[in-house]
Amino acid sequence: MNLTQFIKDFIKRKGISVGFASAIEKIGGLLLVLIATHLIPKEEFGLITYANTALLFLIPFVGFGIHQGLIRYGALTGSQIVKKQLFFITLKKGILFSIILTIAIVVLAPLITYNLKESQLYLLILSVQLVSLFIFEMIRIYARLINLNKLFAQMGIVKVILMVSLAFFLTLGYSGIGYAISLAFTPLIVSLYYLFKLKLFPVKINDVPQFNFKEYLNYGLFTSLAGVLSQFLYAIDLLLIGNLLHEEAVAKYRVAFVLPLSILFLPIVFIQTDFVKIASKSETDKSFIKNYYLNYLKIFSIISVLTVLVFFFFSYYIMLLFGKEYNDESNLMFIFSLGIMGALLFRVPLGNILSAVGWPKINALNSLIVLIFNVIFSYIFIKKDGIIGAAYVTSAMLWFSGILSLLAFIFYLKSEVKKTDDS
Repeated sequence: MNLTQFIKDFIKRKGISVGFASAIEKIGGLLLVLIATHLIPKEEFGLITYANTALLFLIPFVGFGIHQGLIRYGALTGSQIVKKQLFFITLKKGILFSIILTIAIVVLAPLITYNLKESQLYLLILSVQLVSLFIFEMIRIYARLINLNKLFAQMGIVKVILMVSLAFFLTLGYSGIGYAISLAFTPLIVSLYYLFKLKLFPVKINDVPQFNFKEYLNYGLFTSLAGVLSQFLYAIDLLLIGNLLHEEAVAKYRVAFVLPLSILFLPIVFIQTDFVKIASKSETDKSFIKNYYLNYLKIFSIISVLTVLVFFFFSYYIMLLFGKEYNDESNLMFIFSLGIMGALLFRVPLGNILSAVGWPKINALNSLIVLIFNVIFSYIFIKKDGIIGAAYVTSAMLWFSGILSLLAFIFYLKSEVKKTDDS
């Protein structure tokens, strides 16, 4: 597959629609931050950020990760009936698992917010996301499985428009409480609308599809575990800063990271568009996967360099968008952009490809190793250099994680070649 064909296939699978939706979602995320920084006192925004960060590492674990199994094993079957049956089974079990997880958060809330007790109420409100986001993601996954990437994109756009609108009006009326409510309940509102629109109601299944549920669940659990540990890479600094410094530092760090981090929507667009295709080829055509990544690199090598240059020259002016009180840390954006380059080239695409081919345990091990190093070095450098030290550590860890993913991918390709030769 040459680069031209790679791009044509991406467009054919509605990649442009997925990309447009992802861009709208990132713009919506930026608008949400702008709403928060201009309508909510900095200290209160810091409390909301701390509470949301405490939940961030659990978001991939909604439904105990069972939805991850749906997209992998649903992609391996060509039967639309089986796909729908798997959807109903997964939805039912996943909602139960998500409710259990939410209850656990409510019970543990006093402990989680021990050092910032004022953030407890926000944590309780935001914990609703564990159920609402699971249902929302389930419907989107089903859309991808039946090759409706345009519907997948549409759902993302609808959620963003509604969330930004609710956040603006509820924040005007109820400050931080209204802001938290909009984040927690918007995915649920959108999910209910599409459940009715698509008539995706749970029904009695007479012939349960034959599949190894233990393997199905294990795949989802390890994929989610990798996601949880990966989220810690982004969250551990905020948690440590909140405990070692103060809530204003949390807000500054979060604002400086939001735009560089949002660039990762670009590789995610490709993976979201083609994950089902990659998974379906994982057991029959390994050369497709290798060529896919090589073509990906041709495009994103250019994008990664441009990203660093933009933040090198314009970080100061970009930070002015969030208010003058945030502008004294504009150099943080450039530091983060260096780390994002490693994520663009290696960490994000290869982590998702390894998951698509059935190697979630490798991703989990990678994330665990990186997390251990991140905790150690973040603690040391935050104590030494404050939030600048934390930024350097995060950027270094993004490269380290990417290199580990690259080594795993090379090992995967070599092991497959060896297996083929032996056969």
